[in-house]
Amino acid sequence: MLESLSVKNFALIKEAHIDFKNKLNVLTGETGSGKSILIGSINLALGMRASKDVMRDEKDDTIVSICFDVKDKDTIDAIKDLDVPIDDGKVIIYRKITKDKNVTKINDEPCTLNKVKEVTEKLIDIYGQHDGETLRKNAKHIQFLDEYIGNDVIEKKNTISKYYSELKLANDKLDSFNLDERMRLREIDILKYEIEELENAKLKVGEEEELADRFKLASNSKNIIEDLTSALNALQESTITHAVKDIKSALKYDETLDGIYSSLMDCDSIVSDTIKELDKKLNDYDINEKDFYEMEKRLDLIRGILSKYDNSVDKAMSELEFKKDRLAKLSDYENEKLKAKENVDKVKKKLEKECSELSDIRKKFSKEFIEKIVAELQDLGFLDVKFDIEIVRKNEITRDGFDDVTFMISLNTGEKMRPLSDVASGGELSRIMLSIKTVLSESFGTETLIFDEIDAGISGITASKVASKLNKIAKNHQVILITHLPQIAAMADNHFVIKKGVSSDRTVTTIDALDEKGMIEEIGRLISSSGELTDIVLANAKELKESAIKEKR
Repeated sequence: MLESLSVKNFALIKEAHIDFKNKLNVLTGETGSGKSILIGSINLALGMRASKDVMRDEKDDTIVSICFDVKDKDTIDAIKDLDVPIDDGKVIIYRKITKDKNVTKINDEPCTLNKVKEVTEKLIDIYGQHDGETLRKNAKHIQFLDEYIGNDVIEKKNTISKYYSELKLANDKLDSFNLDERMRLREIDILKYEIEELENAKLKVGEEEELADRFKLASNSKNIIEDLTSALNALQESTITHAVKDIKSALKYDETLDGIYSSLMDCDSIVSDTIKELDKKLNDYDINEKDFYEMEKRLDLIRGILSKYDNSVDKAMSELEFKKDRLAKLSDYENEKLKAKENVDKVKKKLEKECSELSDIRKKFSKEFIEKIVAELQDLGFLDVKFDIEIVRKNEITRDGFDDVTFMISLNTGEKMRPLSDVASGGELSRIMLSIKTVLSESFGTETLIFDEIDAGISGITASKVASKLNKIAKNHQVILITHLPQIAAMADNHFVIKKGVSSDRTVTTIDALDEKGMIEEIGRLISSSGELTDIVLANAKELKESAIKEKR
């Protein structure tokens, strides 16, 4: 459930904190007091994009924080599947709006607005006073029916979505065979040339780098030979050998020269070994013109081919296999095209079967859905209502199947059934939507429901019935609603009043929780036409509250 909401520097709200509770939470207030602002702050926390005009004062940051306490294990698992950390069932969404940037976090982890929406759609459902108009769109009808059916539809739609994607790929493959004969033959010629080029090249991983090093040496072999020859001559002309003989002769007279003699012997050995190594190395740089030309030619060939394939031998070899496969298909064009068409037909058949089964599921469950909707509508004053669901096949198949679902209704005796979009007024649409929400809340749906002035356009006995309906929903769900009707306010388990005042020469909106006395007075204000809380008004308010409490039992 929605546990708390904290708002700072948002529109007319300087700072506010609300601790919501389970069951029915009612918010009331004078027109213009800021009730819509409160809903706006909740929507902001739920991922609505923010504009700079939400900031009450540009010198201060706008901060909205909302906390959910999630008990349902399936919901917790679904949130974890979205890579959102969740401990102790708490989901805290934090948004900060500044002049320069926006910060969004879930449980202290930075995230995108799309991620916020993905998470919160599993936790809360907001129904605004104009949302009834969405019932005029058939896309909403199929959505409600599928939501009522639940898992059976979800599983079937997942399968349909899989085959839908397969069919798209199969059709794309079939489309690739839509070549005229001239284009086919031209592509075959090109493929043959490219395949022959790659196969004849006999590319090896690392060959280009090795050749490049050898070519660099070969290109500079003349300079290297000159330098090494000069060094060899210098070493060969060395007089170290004579020095060794002289020191050896002197050693006969002075044994202390033994160390010098040993050092010179080592130098003589090193020089001799170096002369041999240099002489051997000089042969490595003796490259004839033919070898140099072949090396250069091979390097140019490798580099020319690899330049077409991101300078990667692996990519070139992968392309070679692709080209061979494509050539085989084009060479056996008609047979391959037939196979592609057969595959399209095969996937279409599977998709058609799944869509047909989904349609059967919808038709089966629509009967009980209709019965429940009719019962709810009758509770809300539509005593002679007739309701039906028309399911017909569309020309095209989508990921939702091939059904076109239309809610049909007759609100008065003697009227023929017509599409819902052609019949109901705004006020009637609100009550019909409430009936649908009631039916859905009994079986599925999110834990928290918010209704923003769902009572628009109703009064009297209908208002009492709407109040009873909201109370019924609140038995299994947390309900938060904004209302201006005393009958609905009286049903509150928790009542908050929204007021607008002036502080430091600025208009401010405040939100306060009411105790029992405060609830009676606020219901009285809603009853009173003048706004005065006379003894009669308060007595009526108290009686209305007591009647609501009795009904809640």
